Amino acid sequence: MSIIDAIKNSVLEGFNTSLTPASIFLGLLTALLASLFILLVYRRTMQQVTFNRSYCMTLMLVTSISAMMVLTITSNLALSLGMVGALSIVRFRTAVKDSADTAFLFWAVAAGITSGAGFYLLTFIGCLFIGAVCVVFSLVLGKVGKPFLLVLRTESSEATAQAEKLLRSAHVGFSISSALENDSYCETVYNLSVTPEIRKTVSKLRGVEGVSSVSLVDCRNS
Repeated sequence: MSIIDAIKNSVLEGFNTSLTPASIFLGLLTALLASLFILLVYRRTMQQVTFNRSYCMTLMLVTSISAMMVLTITSNLALSLGMVGALSIVRFRTAVKDSADTAFLFWAVAAGITSGAGFYLLTFIGCLFIGAVCVVFSLVLGKVGKPFLLVLRTESSEATAQAEKLLRSAHVGFSISSALENDSYCETVYNLSVTPEIRKTVSKLRGVEGVSSVSLVDCRNS
């Protein structure tokens, strides 16, 4: 046997020509279970204020579609070359607001690839490991506090000073982002991290004499 024949046989042995309905069903079912787990972790650790149903549906579809593509590629050499060539001209231009969404999308693709390739144990262990890391980091970051903008409108600069004094007495760290003062009112925007305890303190600002309005604005998606 020549070297060329040996290489040809090794390449052809990597393709599973005996693709059965049972293997197809098992691969797609594994991909579906992995996508449900990824969706669960995403819902648990998501930072967006609103729930994006379209993106969650995309995570589930991408996992199953990736598994179906890999099942096709591993079953036939000619189809694999044709599919790779067809996918090379595809361009996705959908803007992703949060960089974490991109990571979850790659996770869904990886889970689909491993499921379609028949590495079911790798799919489950990998999903469990990545999911545990995501949950732990989410819990750690949740204790730090979430970035918010505090918009404070007062009748005078003295009232603004009293409000800042209340924040300092409650050990609330803040920094001034912008300040506006005219003949009618004073408006100051602060950067601060909000936790449940700090929210109670912020609500007390409304009771300070000379404070007209107090509002918190989520700036995580800005």
